Amino acid sequence: MNTFLSLAHKAAQDEYLKFVADNLAAMAQDLDQGRTSCKDALALLARAGYLGINVPTSYGGRGGTLLDLTLFAEIISGYAAGLGLALASHYTVVELLLQSGTEQQKSRYLPLLAKGELLGAQAFSEVNAGSDYKAITTEVKVSGSNASINGAKAWVVNGEIAQLLAVLAKDGTNLSLWLVDIEPGAAPAGIKVGPARSKLGMRASVVNDLTFVDHAVALDNRVGGADVKADQVEKALLNALDVSKTVMAGAALGLADRALELSAERARTHEQFGQSISKFQGIQWKLADLSMDRHAAQMLTYRAAWSQADEPEKFHQYAAMAKMFAAKVARVHSSEAVQVFGVMGASLEEDVERLYRDAKLTELFEGTSEYQKVIIKEELGV
Repeated sequence: MNTFLSLAHKAAQDEYLKFVADNLAAMAQDLDQGRTSCKDALALLARAGYLGINVPTSYGGRGGTLLDLTLFAEIISGYAAGLGLALASHYTVVELLLQSGTEQQKSRYLPLLAKGELLGAQAFSEVNAGSDYKAITTEVKVSGSNASINGAKAWVVNGEIAQLLAVLAKDGTNLSLWLVDIEPGAAPAGIKVGPARSKLGMRASVVNDLTFVDHAVALDNRVGGADVKADQVEKALLNALDVSKTVMAGAALGLADRALELSAERARTHEQFGQSISKFQGIQWKLADLSMDRHAAQMLTYRAAWSQADEPEKFHQYAAMAKMFAAKVARVHSSEAVQVFGVMGASLEEDVERLYRDAKLTELFEGTSEYQKVIIKEELGV
């Protein structure tokens, strides 16, 4: 298995870097502080075709792989990790359709998701059912050619701005996945959208709780079709979550990259005791450790992205490893970056303050680091 980037991936990486430098870098603080909206930023990405990176060209997308998604999340998240989180939610819906959708569902939704005419959001988690997804209480009742959903979903990324929700609900005792359409600008019948949550970090994203009260959905919108089996639903769910974890690992990498870049620049340019602080061995060793950790996290994350297609039997394990390790590296890097900056690291004027807040959330969203260890130990058979 070649874990290094192909020429095509390197070309895409250069394209992403230029796009972010030209379009997003200057608005990073505005996104964090609410002066520029997540919706407007995602519209910018949609016009550039980046909401359809993993949509096949036959459906109007760019035909990219999970590695392409991960590279984009890595580059964008150094400036706006909240957008990386928003993309992870959107790409999860795309992945569900790609892996488990009927041809009718793919033909109907994928072209619109690719163009950004629809923004996707996964609505899986509940207050008492996060990583323990089997504990959900949201129910769907099927009657003839229609169904109705009742229940409450928590921490739905893109909740108030999405036009297509992927909702996890119980049909009796079995899990089921449903595609829920929301008309742009309309108050959806049977869905109450809670206020946007105030968050520690990743403030460029919008997160809401959703309550479903007898929300009607067509039977045709059951992911996989009316005859889909329970084990197929769980397989589709886990694959989609692993994609989301890998994209989030990419976002964590982006935060670590930016933290290291800013730390090195600060060390070269800031003087104490008559010399730049880069001359002090304590700073040198700190940066060396950060560089080593960053490269290790990158290799593990890229391997997870490669494994979806090349080693699918290992994907679940590698996604958990990548997400946990990259998130830890991001947290440590951002904390050390604040330390290198000294008291200026606590200033809202400095990017490292935002990186510090954003990095912590990579250990929480898309499954806590503790739960990733549970997955890893299960893969070991212990």
